[in-house]
This record gives sequence, structure tokens and C-alpha cells, in this order.
Amino acid sequence: MTRVLLVAGLMSVVSVQAQAPGPVQIQNGRVETRAGAAIDREIAAASAPGSTEPVWIAWRTPMIAGDRDMCGWYSDRLGTVRGINMDEDFRSPQIVAPKGPVPLEAGTGLVVLVRAVGGKVERLRTLGDDCPIDAGGRSVFWLSSITAAESLRFLNGLTRPIAADRSMFDQERQLASSAVRAMGFHADGAADAMLDTLAASHTDSSVRHQAATTLTAYRGAHGAATVTRLIGTTKDNERRSLVTALGQSREPSTTETFRSLTRDADAGVRSEAAHYLVVRGGAQVIPEAMKLATSDADASLRKRVLADIARLPSNAGIASLIDLARTTQNAAIRKDAVSALSQSTDPRAIAFMEEILKR
Repeated sequence: MTRVLLVAGLMSVVSVQAQAPGPVQIQNGRVETRAGAAIDREIAAASAPGSTEPVWIAWRTPMIAGDRDMCGWYSDRLGTVRGINMDEDFRSPQIVAPKGPVPLEAGTGLVVLVRAVGGKVERLRTLGDDCPIDAGGRSVFWLSSITAAESLRFLNGLTRPIAADRSMFDQERQLASSAVRAMGFHADGAADAMLDTLAASHTDSSVRHQAATTLTAYRGAHGAATVTRLIGTTKDNERRSLVTALGQSREPSTTETFRSLTRDADAGVRSEAAHYLVVRGGAQVIPEAMKLATSDADASLRKRVLADIARLPSNAGIASLIDLARTTQNAAIRKDAVSALSQSTDPRAIAFMEEILKR
């Protein structure tokens, strides 16, 4: 990838101040700050019906706590650039590095960017407020007075039921899913109830799954509790998808949930739960994971769990797999244990494989 060398004096660099501390850097664009408090109205004013020129509308709101490096990195033979292209093309962003000290609170605010054409929203992006943005010559309307409540109200509106028109189906589904994820990054607790409703009752299954995954990945104990409850009340084949979503949570309580789900009547649910039991439980659950792998009637569960054990950190499961391969009388189990060991670079696994080959 070739990166054009930049001359700082020719750059159009605009630092926009908003609610959160620290500047949002929007470079190479025409930036206009507006104090409007209603996002829909500002989009209508910035992008007239019938217009074919894309414009971006952006605002900032407090972001959930955590290590959120919400930016992009582009590397080529000339070096590495931190920043993003607003229109998501593949060129390296033309970014001038900010001067002066980095604000201590930079990166704690969420920037929401909406692309509109002819008054209609067609794309949505989220970034950290310390991420430099190359606007690529576009017009950007920065809304300086948007509250968290207004941001959530607008985003929730983008999750409306997907149109039956197949020509718009994929675009509307993607926009709805992007809006759900953006809601999850909001520090405002009102996002929890909105996401709960979407995970439970949105008409599109992919949006429901995105809401469940967003809850578990970003909404802490509340999100884990909501999805655990949905697993217990959902009656169709989406239960496995919900178990997968729960696997994104880092809440300690989920380990016990996965343990209980390994006894579920649905083989798909058992397999997914057993996988995350190993991933989340680590070396401590090796004995029960081995028991699951050797007693469950589902062959795909066995293969998956044995492979998960082989991939545990510090090769914690290698000794157990070698012992299983040596002692089991079940040819299918022995085959799967050997297969799992064959993927390991642990010296014990390599020595065992060489021993087999010499027989």
C-alpha cells in the first residue's frame, strides 16, 4: 500500500470540542459544529432529500469503562499510521500526528458517526474520541449538544423491524446491528433495558443475536444475567446462539451456567456449553471436561472438548490427553485424543506422536 507524503501546511485539520475531555481530530474535511439537540432534525437539515452527496453527522457521548482502543492501524513500507478513513476505503489515512501532550481522559468518550445521503441514514460507525479521522474531503456536521439519552433514543430507532423489501434487507440489517453495538458502548445505564428488549423480541434473529452478544460483551453482570435468563426461557433452536453469546462474557458466574448446560437435552447446546466451560474454567475443569468428552453420546462434542483441552494455556491438558490416549479401550475416543495431541507443539505431545509412529 502506498502512502502519500503529507505537508502539514496544506492539511485541513479541525479539532472539535464536545462533551468529553480532549479533542476529536477530524482532518481533511469540511467540519461544521452545530448545537442542535435532536439528531433526526440535524440529519434532515444536513442532508436534503434528493441530494446524492454523502455527509457525515457525528457526536460524542460517555463510553463504558474498560480497555477500549477503538481506532484503526494501517501499516505500509513507510511506517504505521493510527487513525481511520471515514468512508472505510482501503487507503492509508492521511493523518498528521497531534501535537502536545495526550489528554489523560482521551479514549473514554464514544464518537458515533452516521453517514447520510438524501436525508436517509445508510451507515453507522463508532470510534474512541482519541482516534484521528481522515474525512476524505467529506462534509462533517459535529453535534455538540447531544445527550446520552438522545443518542440512545436515535440508535434504538435504527433497530426498527427490517423491511420486507429484499433489496434493502441486508443494508437495514447491518445498520440495525451496528446501532445495537453502538448502544452497548454507552455508559448510560438506560442502554441495558433497550438491549434486553432487542435481545428478547426483535423480529430479526441476527439483530437478536447481536443484542445478546453486545449485552454479554459490554454490559457486565447485567448482560450475563439477561442472556442466562433468555437461555432458560427460549424454546427454539436459538438457544445454542445464546450460549455462544454468553461465551463472550467475562463474568465469573458464567462458568457455573456452562457447567449446568452441559447436561442439556440439546446436543448443540451441550457442545457449546462444554466448549466455554473449558475456555472459561481452564485447568481447574480438566477432570470434568475429560469426563464429558468420554461419556457424552455426541461425537462432535467429544472432538471439540478434547481439542479445547489440548489448547489450554501452558499446555495444562496435555498430560491428561496422553493418559487418555494410552488407557482408553474405546477406539473412537483414542483416535480423537491422538488427533487433539497432534495439533500441539508441546514436547510431551510430540514425543507421544513419535512413539505411535514407531509402533
